[in-house]
Amino acid sequence: MRDIHRSRLLNVEQVRERLNCSRRHVYRLISDGSLPALKIGTRQGIRISENILNQFIDGCWIDI
Repeated sequence: MRDIHRSRLLNVEQVRERLNCSRRHVYRLISDGSLPALKIGTRQGIRISENILNQFIDGCWIDI
């Protein structure tokens, strides 16, 4: 499905720091499907592929 095998997996806090936003906003992006994530285990097991995060950031650029 997605090529995450060679990508570092980031936790929500690391993604929050990269995007300079709140944890709530990161969870909202995951919940609405804008930012694909993995659920590993039952407690605090959400991880985001660094490659996918970079693709997400690249897709956020706008032309004004």
